[in-house]
Amino acid sequence: MCRDYSEFVLPCFDMLYTQMKKLFANELLLTQMEKCALMEALVLLSNQFKDYSKQKAFLEELLAPISAHWLSEEMRSVLWDPASFLAFVGADQVISEPAAEDQMGINRSKVSFCVCTILGVVKRARWPADLEEAKAGGFVVGYTPAGAPIYRNPCAEPLLALLPNLLTLVRTHSSLFLPENLARLSETFSRAYDVMDVERNVILAITQPSMDMYDSPVYKSALERMQGFFCTLYDNCYHILGNAGPALLQDFYTIEGLVEQLIGSALLHLEHIPDHRLRPLLRVFMKPLVMSCPPEYHDSLLCPLLSLLFSHLLQRLNLRWQVINQRTSTCGSEEDEGSEENQVTQEMLEDRLVRLATREVMDLLAMSCISRKLPEPAGNKEDADGDEEMMATDSSQLNVSQSADELTELGKCLLKNEDLYMTLLALSFNSLSWRDTSNCQRVATQVCWGLLRQVVGGSLLPEAVTWVYVSVLKALQMHGQHDGCNAALTQLALLIYDALVGGITGQLYAGSRPRYAELRAVMNQIPNIHPEQLEQFDQRTVNPSLQKVGEKKRKDQFKKLIAGTVGVKHCFGYSSSFLNNFGTSPWSPQKPLGQQFKKEVHIRNLPSLFKKVKPSKDIVVNSENAGLVSLFAPGHDD
Repeated sequence: MCRDYSEFVLPCFDMLYTQMKKLFANELLLTQMEKCALMEALVLLSNQFKDYSKQKAFLEELLAPISAHWLSEEMRSVLWDPASFLAFVGADQVISEPAAEDQMGINRSKVSFCVCTILGVVKRARWPADLEEAKAGGFVVGYTPAGAPIYRNPCAEPLLALLPNLLTLVRTHSSLFLPENLARLSETFSRAYDVMDVERNVILAITQPSMDMYDSPVYKSALERMQGFFCTLYDNCYHILGNAGPALLQDFYTIEGLVEQLIGSALLHLEHIPDHRLRPLLRVFMKPLVMSCPPEYHDSLLCPLLSLLFSHLLQRLNLRWQVINQRTSTCGSEEDEGSEENQVTQEMLEDRLVRLATREVMDLLAMSCISRKLPEPAGNKEDADGDEEMMATDSSQLNVSQSADELTELGKCLLKNEDLYMTLLALSFNSLSWRDTSNCQRVATQVCWGLLRQVVGGSLLPEAVTWVYVSVLKALQMHGQHDGCNAALTQLALLIYDALVGGITGQLYAGSRPRYAELRAVMNQIPNIHPEQLEQFDQRTVNPSLQKVGEKKRKDQFKKLIAGTVGVKHCFGYSSSFLNNFGTSPWSPQKPLGQQFKKEVHIRNLPSLFKKVKPSKDIVVNSENAGLVSLFAPGHDD
């Protein structure tokens, strides 16, 4: 009600605030979460004050008890040391009896209450949406060079005072996954950082049985309560950091040493953080930070953060997908049914977590670098060959989409860093051959060419050119049986081949020689390829004046040239180390896994059920029925 109808509830603000103080006076009347909900409702109502000074004074009064507890010396010492934090929340204690009282539950509730209150304020406190009302209320402090207003949030000052301890908590939480801190967990809570059963069922798409309203509630065990505490605390901390940028604006981005503080807390010990804890970091922290960061802070804030993050993610995902590929290609040993079932479930969970993390990573990469521009719908065109033109338009839709993509301002800034640019390229092209068809199709369509086109006009190392092209062909080998992936990868391969063989504009210097002859050697390794057709295609690519066929037919020709890559057992027998174990065995055909053991259906030409007899057109045969005899009969004149 306070969110959707705040203007109607505002007259009752004083009464609600007074009643809330009475309820807060007795600790036994409300739970910590109920207190957070009431405080969040009052923050929503305070947005209707439309007076910066009045709203700031209310928020400072509301956060005063939280600030006193959060900034106390006791809390500071607990948040600073992982061992002290585990002892404070009771994760190092052994609980022998399930019904035993949890002595440290009150400590966990205090930490959760402080974090939830900070999150509620940073999410809800805002300035008026109307510019004139914001100016009249004192929320506007200036204007950007482009003329956009610069707002200030009334919650900025009290929240900035709480931010250092929050970053300390994030740093301590990231350190909990270190081996020495994992050893501090008691036997009771040794699985406190594992995936919760509810979250596991959601990831595996297992439906939960609905409880009847009269069923007795299920009391959680001590382990489940501890798991819920760590999971919720971890998510809420990153929600606060993700909302700090859009809420506090320049007050957040101008914090002294912000980059070092974020690297030393949110991005600390990434190699030890499990996959199911990686998604909140990407989804609720990095994505909002990238979307809301002003351009003037791209170079100083986002570039160092994304450089460190993407470098780690490249190594992490390569290792994860290597394990998945090995599981898929090898058969498991004989085990008993119980352990085998548990192992299969765990492998399914790990597989799903890697896929979800991969999509979050590629979403972040695409959002950071690529600006999507949808092509304008084509007008009505009259053409003699209407059917062929319609087919060409449909097949070239991917080409139009890829050519319409441009780099964002952040993407241009990221590409200035050569090491970061190579990391983005490696992450994009490596992901094409991971066993995730939806990720392959999206990255091939939206990301790869947008990143590569920035350098195809320059001078590239032959090894880099070969690696890029082979990465696309390797993806075709794995995903070519899927129509969507096949179309996207074929279009990407054609764009790369045109740019790197015939030049970015299709025009070369005298001699009409290909820019990178290494690609010709790669093409010659494709099975069932005809050298004379490849030579003809290369000549048309190098010399555009020889091209007398349409784009649709030219794409079909290229698709036939590389059709041998789909469904092969081994990739290129290239001996250079930069191909990263593409294989040295010759090509051998192999059906995709989804099409193996498929029963082929052959429908022969069956006779028609109802055969219609055609009437005879012979005049002599049908002369008796033509009426000629009766025409010349003697009695016809009568």
